[in-house]
Amino acid sequence: MASPLRSMTGFGSGDVKGNDLRVKVELRSVNHRYLKASFHLPDRFSSLQGKVDACLRERIERGAIHLSVFVEEMNTAVAPIDGEAIAARYEQLCRLRDEVAPEQEVRLMDVVALHEASSSSGSEANDETDQQLLEAVEAAIANLRQMQESEGERLRQEFSRLLKDTETALDEVENALPEAMEWLRDRYSDRIQQLVDSAGGDIDPKDLVREVGVLTERSDITEELSRLRGHVDEYRKVVNEGGRVGRRLDFLTQEMFREANTMTSKLPRHDLAHTVVGIKVNVDRLREQTQNIE
Repeated sequence: MASPLRSMTGFGSGDVKGNDLRVKVELRSVNHRYLKASFHLPDRFSSLQGKVDACLRERIERGAIHLSVFVEEMNTAVAPIDGEAIAARYEQLCRLRDEVAPEQEVRLMDVVALHEASSSSGSEANDETDQQLLEAVEAAIANLRQMQESEGERLRQEFSRLLKDTETALDEVENALPEAMEWLRDRYSDRIQQLVDSAGGDIDPKDLVREVGVLTERSDITEELSRLRGHVDEYRKVVNEGGRVGRRLDFLTQEMFREANTMTSKLPRHDLAHTVVGIKVNVDRLREQTQNIE
């Protein structure tokens, strides 16, 4: 079974709600030669920078990825104050003050801050919200990949159309080539004979055939047609295999464009130019769209 063909362009989001927070992650991706991930996490999630980066690199191979995190407080109610615990903490601080720094004042705000810092609930809350972020990242990646696969399937169909049009044009050129080469040989033969006659000389028929053969060979595009057809077949095969094939397809389109350019410069007859230019246009479209494939 063929693997999905993925575009590097896409968008995905993940939204996870907890008791205290709602964490939303958005991913935007555009084409890039390598994987380039850029994101800045809120301070409360700064310790997860490495894990988030690893999640992205494990699932995505190429593309410029921008990740955004949005946090919404869900529980806005004021937490009840544990008066007894704070009073006990105040007495502890007063005794410590009397022993260490009698001149210092014990302030209520310091007592409350110490009480909250020493509470174990903060650590448990951090664990919960950290997990929310990681789940939101995974959901956003899955959503992004789904969109990239949909776009990849659309590109697969576009590639199929362009390849078919290119093969049709290659058939036209190939069918017309023998007649065009014969016309070119006659033209060169007549031209050489005219030059010899105008100079008042003579030329051996064998020499004439040899010279005409050398000249017409320079305009023979049979090999270019064969190589270009081979590249088209290979491109179709790679596209049908799917997976992370962007670099292979990019190489093939470069080779196809090189052959099409050579054909244009060697054309034996100008009436073939329109068809060959059409081939170049198709190959250029392939090359442009291939830049989006992962």
